Amino acid sequence: MVLRIMYSKRMVRIIEILTDKKMLEIYWSEFGFEAWSGLGLRGISRRVTFRKDSLMGEVARYYSDDYIIFSSDTERFAREILDMWKPVNDVMSHRIMLLGHSSWEKPLHRDFLFGFRGWVEVLSYRPGDPPPVRKYSDLSALVNNAGIVLGKLAQGINPVKERIRDPRRRGVSEGEPKRPAPLEGLKKLFRR
Repeated sequence: MVLRIMYSKRMVRIIEILTDKKMLEIYWSEFGFEAWSGLGLRGISRRVTFRKDSLMGEVARYYSDDYIIFSSDTERFAREILDMWKPVNDVMSHRIMLLGHSSWEKPLHRDFLFGFRGWVEVLSYRPGDPPPVRKYSDLSALVNNAGIVLGKLAQGINPVKERIRDPRRRGVSEGEPKRPAPLEGLKKLFRR
């Protein structure tokens, strides 16, 4: 009974991360995500533009779509997504992260017309786990940080107005890299 209650609280938290209006305004919109629904699923999505330039100007432009979706039965929905997903003009890759009960070691993959019309990849991820695949590490980090922001919102702290301190590093807010002062490395080399 206790495991069931803990499990349901965790799933409710995942749903809140993706569907809470404040989270969409404060957190997800900063990374280009919008609310998305389709194939009987709900979540968030964004489109990333890739441009290839040369001395003559722009050579090519294509897009990549990222989706973060909640799914209680990741195995079944992953297979359905792979079977039903259609290619989109000028979109090369569709990365889909299903948030659920387990994390997979490798994503499921499907090509459209031998990869010339793009491909779709589906990965199941449980928030809090280390990123299983390097290709999805950016999305898993966003999901894990969204849990921190949602926790601060629940405490009544507005993360936009107040800096959230990382307890492991002094003076550096959470998520910010700690950068040394310019030329600090050279000074250490020539110190006596």
